[in-house]
Amino acid sequence: MEARTPDGVTLRFDEAGEGDPTIVFVHGWCCSRDNWRRQVAHFSRSHRVIALDQRGHGESDKPDQDYTIAGFVDDLARFIGDRGLDRPVIVGHSMGGAIAMNLARKHPHIARGIVMVDTPSRPLPAQFQPVMQSTLAALQSPAYKSVAEGFVRMFMFDGNSPPDLVDELISAMSEAPQRLMHTALTDLLGPHTMEPGPIPVPALYILAGSDDDAEGELAERYPGLEVAAVECAHFIQLERPDETNALVEGLIARVAEGAPA
Repeated sequence: MEARTPDGVTLRFDEAGEGDPTIVFVHGWCCSRDNWRRQVAHFSRSHRVIALDQRGHGESDKPDQDYTIAGFVDDLARFIGDRGLDRPVIVGHSMGGAIAMNLARKHPHIARGIVMVDTPSRPLPAQFQPVMQSTLAALQSPAYKSVAEGFVRMFMFDGNSPPDLVDELISAMSEAPQRLMHTALTDLLGPHTMEPGPIPVPALYILAGSDDDAEGELAERYPGLEVAAVECAHFIQLERPDETNALVEGLIARVAEGAPA
């Protein structure tokens, strides 16, 4: 299926199932709606579910432009309004979680609740800043594809990640447009995308790996945020789909009970 943005960009999406609340799945940086295949199969049994390719990604149009979290937020807000969705739960992985959080803050009436799956939500520690700056610079070079492959392999998987899944995702992500790669990642890591403070709707953060300090920091940075850790690498929804689905179901139950943000 497809939808059009006001500036003429075609966004492609899948829709399945029925039942309230509707769940909208938002993929991460250089990814696609296919990353949610395990969740769409599960939740479409009892909910209306939508998985969307954002502009610049997957099968959606890829205009030659800078890509920003604010731009993705505007696209998603318009898409939800145009589809007539009644306060869906928005589930975002990585960059998709940042889009969900920023949409909830800009348009608190749109989302009933959000889930952020291993989303960049804290400033990078000082010791990692030089590495990230050199990576962002290299993504603007002719060798950007190999740079992206190395970045994804190093930071998004571990020794327990299924090799076939690693190869699948690296191959797909390295085909993203170069301008998308460096502009979206630069904006994602900017402080304006991860302002501390309460999130105005019920919110769950699914953290990759077991890190008590990270859990505590996230809960302190975003008062009211529920944090749950899964011993896994970055693509939790694909490596640990059953645990991911159970945690999302928990957030949906909170929403159904009218839990406060």
